[in-house]
Amino acid sequence: MFLPLHIFEPRYRMMLDFCMENGGEMGMAPYPKNWIGAGLPPIPEVVGYGHIIQKESLPDGRSNIILEGIGTAEIVSLDSTEPFYIAQIVRREHERNKNVPENIKEKIEELLVLTKRILLAEGAEEDLILKMNQILVHPFPVDFIASLIYFDFKTKQTILETTHLETKADLLKTVLLGLNLSE
Repeated sequence: MFLPLHIFEPRYRMMLDFCMENGGEMGMAPYPKNWIGAGLPPIPEVVGYGHIIQKESLPDGRSNIILEGIGTAEIVSLDSTEPFYIAQIVRREHERNKNVPENIKEKIEELLVLTKRILLAEGAEEDLILKMNQILVHPFPVDFIASLIYFDFKTKQTILETTHLETKADLLKTVLLGLNLSE
């Protein structure tokens, strides 16, 4: 999964420089809805992380980056919170979509069908729908689908934190069925 990001605030530019100087990895946490307060917002204990594969500096000082998702990590400790979070993490090992039993393959195929229906209802282009078939060989198909579809943060976080592929698939299936029924 690739995530295009637009970096514009000075502290985010500093964070980007720090990440680039330290191996190019960056953690990603959702911004809490309706959060207002001083300093940095709170972050969950489990976050996504990735590797910066492209950085484009813009004339106005902003940067666009492409972050390739690698997995999830649990925050063990925060070394710093100023001007951005610097954390010690433990990478979490997730079951991959490789050599899985037939029943899990079928669940992933069902998730794909439900996802395509939602994307079609939302007006997605036909090219995207056809490319969705590639998800069957993606190492983390459930996470990929969850990142594409809009639904509540707590459920997304639960899916992100779950390492067992079949449990992840069941959680996402419940969400997708609910979204398909509300069309």
